[in-house]
Amino acid sequence: MSDRWRIRRRIIIGVVFFGLAMIVAGSIGLFANRYTDSMIFGGVTLVSGVVAFYQAMATLDDKWQGQMVPPGKDEVNPDG
Repeated sequence: MSDRWRIRRRIIIGVVFFGLAMIVAGSIGLFANRYTDSMIFGGVTLVSGVVAFYQAMATLDDKWQGQMVPPGKDEVNPDG
């Protein structure tokens, strides 16, 4: 595993934890009659966006590096 992926993972994990902290803080604020629904919305948007972007970029990187198996190449023929 290259260093660039290690750095990317640390950034992604940090952003996801920050988004989760926003969701928790917003949830706590709802019980205190504060208008913190935008914090919850922002946290959910941040987490889902970062996870989707990471997944897309990892897939593209695998494709560019030639690590993806073409469909049908790893399947066993059930007819014999």
